Amino acid sequence: WGSKKVVDYCGPDASPYKVGLCSLGWAFYTAIGGTVLTFICAMFSAQAEIATSSDKVQDEIEEGRSLICVL
Repeated sequence: WGSKKVVDYCGPDASPYKVGLCSLGWAFYTAIGGTVLTFICAMFSAQAEIATSSDKVQDEIEEGRSLICVL
């Protein structure tokens, strides 16, 4: 933020820790949201793995029954 190009664009108050007249756009917030959703999906997949790893469930899979995981 302290480079000459950023100071020219964002105003003289722009520095490494101050954004000056600039602001963070929607892409930044979308990236943060995507990261959070990725972690949530990882937690769901871990729960699905735990739910399907019991011996009873494995026996049903071997018998050809299909599984539906519902939280």
